Amino acid sequence: MWTRAELKERAKAGLKQYYWYGVLAIVVQGVLVFIISLLTGFIPFVGIILNLLVSIFVINVISVGLYSYFIKSTRSMNSAGIEEIFSGFRNDYQGVVTVQFFQALFIGLWSLLFVIPGIMKRYEYYMVSYLAAEYPEKDRKEIFQMSKSMMDGNKFDTWVLELSFIGWLLLGALVCGIGTLFVAPYIQATIAELYLKLKEERLGIPREVIAPWGSPAPPPLSGIPDLDVGKRGPDPIGIPVRTGVLTGMQGEFSGASIPIGSGGEVYIGTDPGRCNIVIQGAQVSMVHLKVAFNGSAFVVTDYSEMGTYDMQKGRLQRNVPVSVPSGTYLQIGTGGDIFCLECRGGAYA
Repeated sequence: MWTRAELKERAKAGLKQYYWYGVLAIVVQGVLVFIISLLTGFIPFVGIILNLLVSIFVINVISVGLYSYFIKSTRSMNSAGIEEIFSGFRNDYQGVVTVQFFQALFIGLWSLLFVIPGIMKRYEYYMVSYLAAEYPEKDRKEIFQMSKSMMDGNKFDTWVLELSFIGWLLLGALVCGIGTLFVAPYIQATIAELYLKLKEERLGIPREVIAPWGSPAPPPLSGIPDLDVGKRGPDPIGIPVRTGVLTGMQGEFSGASIPIGSGGEVYIGTDPGRCNIVIQGAQVSMVHLKVAFNGSAFVVTDYSEMGTYDMQKGRLQRNVPVSVPSGTYLQIGTGGDIFCLECRGGAYA
């Protein structure tokens, strides 16, 4: 169970690495919203309607980008890059707009009927914007259900967490309100910590550490023969002695066989810049897992949020290399992609 002290300590520890970038991100977001609102407000009559449309299609999306910035910065303990504020326009824009629209609609309608139910709905849907920031491809109903699960039993504690920042906000307001700007990154980082904690506790999605923005690209993957891994069909001809083979049994790579030479390794995930086998899907992380072959057995390391499953033994422990024998079946998350690990050639044939 989370505590306010725990979340705040983690937020402060991470902010030490990117505090001024966090201030800059909030300034950029605030200036953009101010300028857009100012421009649309100058048009008589039409200005009200235009303001509403701009809020739905632009301002809400920028706000989701700010949440994405603090989620990624919190996970990497470094700035995610100011351009992350515009990520909502790049990543399933329509989905982000839809989710934000229905969140505001539902809360607004409940608030019109009764004040207390409106407040309850606000906290029930508290994590909707954060989920939209991290999972823009997910269905609206799924995101709302995920937020309900995360906030069940946590609404009051979240309200108390928000109240705990009043002292900081009052202190910041003493300097013509400008001081609140310097408190905002602390509040945003703390709420991002709450989001990641509840996602782990209630949804079983562990906190995935990501590389800091601007860090060097990973070294080229080694030990993999020249092969078009997207090719479907029979096993490649001429697989050398004592070679590991990753065979697609179900899913996008069903029927494909990818050889892994002794000492070689293969990465599976959604990021084509870091993975040899690229699979897209809500269950697949950017770098989901690594499969290495040492000449006699396979060593599998799971890096994912949704998990990798040995279909005989269950979910693999995250970030821990595990030696598995030939004949092991691996499932990517709880989706439909399944691979079989086989030793072929020579004594293993």
